[in-house]
Amino acid sequence: MTSSDYREFQQIWQPRIAAEIYAYTGDRDAAAEIAQEVFGLAGSRWTRLEQQEDPIRWARQEAWQRVDERWLGTARPHGDQSGPAMVAALAALDPATRRTVVLLLADVPSHEYAALGATDIPAAQWDDALEYLAASLPGQDPATLFAQLCTGWEITVPRSRAKADKPRARSHSLAPSRRPRRTRTLVALGTVGLLVAGVVVATKWAADPAGGIAAPEVSASAPADSPEPDPSATEDPAPTPSGTAATPSPGPSASRARPTPTPSRSAASPRPGNPPTASPTGPPSPSPSPPCQVSVDVTATGPGSGGALQFAADPVGGRLEFCGTQRAVWWASYTLGDDGVLHLARSGTRNLDRDAPSWSTAIESTDCDGAWYYGRNEVSFPADIALSARDDAFGSDKMGSSPAGNACF
Repeated sequence: MTSSDYREFQQIWQPRIAAEIYAYTGDRDAAAEIAQEVFGLAGSRWTRLEQQEDPIRWARQEAWQRVDERWLGTARPHGDQSGPAMVAALAALDPATRRTVVLLLADVPSHEYAALGATDIPAAQWDDALEYLAASLPGQDPATLFAQLCTGWEITVPRSRAKADKPRARSHSLAPSRRPRRTRTLVALGTVGLLVAGVVVATKWAADPAGGIAAPEVSASAPADSPEPDPSATEDPAPTPSGTAATPSPGPSASRARPTPTPSRSAASPRPGNPPTASPTGPPSPSPSPPCQVSVDVTATGPGSGGALQFAADPVGGRLEFCGTQRAVWWASYTLGDDGVLHLARSGTRNLDRDAPSWSTAIESTDCDGAWYYGRNEVSFPADIALSARDDAFGSDKMGSSPAGNACF
């Protein structure tokens, strides 16, 4: 088990997991901080992780749990046009859908989704998310854009792994620490004590009667065997990932191995690769509430006689939940000009929400040679549409349109 194994693992996976967190939260600094924390912790327990756990799965779970503990990604900053297009496009998705999309782009195995806080989303909502990404990133491959997020991250190798290929030699010539005087004094006192005891024994045995047991020859000047000082008693304390020093064991019976540093976090919930050593003394901290999940599907009925049209927000999985958002619906009609171009004539739009989940309206069309459209999501109505682009207008936001050359009701 070498330090080079860990450094290879860190160089490959720290940027990828940082990119996942960045894509979800929109905060590059927070993503870099979380990734460095997780991989610094991995360096301090690398031998155990590589033997007992899947290091990649462990690191990803650690990173996403930190995201949830810090409530990142539930409220995204808006208006930052300097960031990557992928991050800006993902910001418009609700948190639950965004998390699942990010894990898909990162090629995370689907059986790990639940452990990473991802929830099942309805098929209609999933289709909407993919259609939205395709419309927001025209002509670009989302997987390629995500791969670009994995570059440009600063990686710091933990001190405990910087020069760990060669084991540190145990030597009595180590530089003195904060306790050298006390250690030398204890050794000297032990030596003097043994010398005094030897003199007393020699004197007592010499005074025994002739018929007694012969006493061994003991010289007061003979050096007594003194215990060797444990090098770990004078060795500098090992730094932990948080920067504090771990106190070494002073006793000769203590293990010569450095103690494994543990993170300064609550042990209320066990983590992969870090099982609890004892039952918690107090009740576990309550987990943060999961983010609200939008469960809305927009449908339309019509148009019927006179252009009558009915929009409705339908529940998904038996549950209708807007999570404080709105779903826009609209219609627009165009007339065909003498220049062979469709010109905007009339339009209508409405936001469906919890208090108004439906809208009854009528498409106003007066030109049979023109065109009309209706759909969902917020759109802008172009003033002119080339006749050759008639069928492509409004893209995936369009739910229906008039047949060519027959826009009358």
